[in-house]
Amino acid sequence: MIKEESITGRQLFAIVVMVQLGTEVLSLPHVEADVAGQDTWIAVLLSGLFAQLGILLIWWLGSRYPDRNLYTYISTIVGKPIGLCMNAVFGLYYAFSGFLLTTNYADVLKRWMFVLSPWWILLLMLLIVCGYAATSTLRSLALISQTMIIVPIVGFLLITLSGTYGFDAKNLLPVLSGGWNPVMKGAYAAFSSYVGYDLLLYAYPYVRSRSNKGLLLWMSIANAIAIVFYVAVCLVCSTMFSLRQLTYIPEPIVFILKNYQLEIIQSLDILFLIFYACVVLSTIYVYFFLSSKAFMHLRKNGWGKQSVWVWAIVCACFAGGFFMTKRSNIIQVAALQDQASVYLIVVLPVILLVLSTLQRTMRNGV
Repeated sequence: MIKEESITGRQLFAIVVMVQLGTEVLSLPHVEADVAGQDTWIAVLLSGLFAQLGILLIWWLGSRYPDRNLYTYISTIVGKPIGLCMNAVFGLYYAFSGFLLTTNYADVLKRWMFVLSPWWILLLMLLIVCGYAATSTLRSLALISQTMIIVPIVGFLLITLSGTYGFDAKNLLPVLSGGWNPVMKGAYAAFSSYVGYDLLLYAYPYVRSRSNKGLLLWMSIANAIAIVFYVAVCLVCSTMFSLRQLTYIPEPIVFILKNYQLEIIQSLDILFLIFYACVVLSTIYVYFFLSSKAFMHLRKNGWGKQSVWVWAIVCACFAGGFFMTKRSNIIQVAALQDQASVYLIVVLPVILLVLSTLQRTMRNGV
């Protein structure tokens, strides 16, 4: 197995929080409004609980192979040819996820801040920063996340404080007016917001913890914080806007902050977007890091250098960005990424756990 520096449970907690909160905070209420209606917050809450089950599943799978990461033990379960193919799929998935998130945030910056700046310049700047960070070790990424953990805290305070101005709780009523069907569809749509806990598939053997239960506890706390954050965002947006308004505003949180006035601070929306870029960039460079590691594990002793893979991914993302200049294209591709997340982060671990259990039962029977 390729060597990797170990991290503590607290560092794992920090990096998972940053990755989970860097995906869809800005657009989640808008996306959910089309599906779950005024029950957006219930759908997001249920999705977070489903993510907790996913964490338990990955933790259980990792405990079967405590000294190896997914990219090494997957071949033990399904065979070397299929295992190598799955590593390549994971590499493409994480590279694509990072690419999609980069193009999406570049689009947000273009529309809200840098209207006159060329779109490709914004994309290039984001990719260079993320590419440089992704060439680091897991411990270095964890240390960066620990340093920047204050950013989502400040963001949460800004969001909740802005929600105290002009809210209308009646927008949340009636609860479950359409039954549970829209809520369950909304929970499925919101699941990609919690993607990030799958870092445990790779990081499990490198976490220094007194016990496996301690590792599970850190992951559960990180997911609980993501649940509180996302539910709070949806509640604030749902009470500030009507359902019809939410369906027309792509980033309602930014819109709220734009209209929220403080005597000592001007343009809270711009300040929020600048600071929250730290969280988004953390998610992107973790995706690029995981992608490079997946490609390196296409050979037992490592295939190529991490830095080479990272910059190859960055170049590919920059080239692909010229085909994703319209927001409609980003939304269409994001739907495919959501489906891929369910298959690779939920369905595949279930299959691997079942096969691993069957193999262990057969060996014990013999």
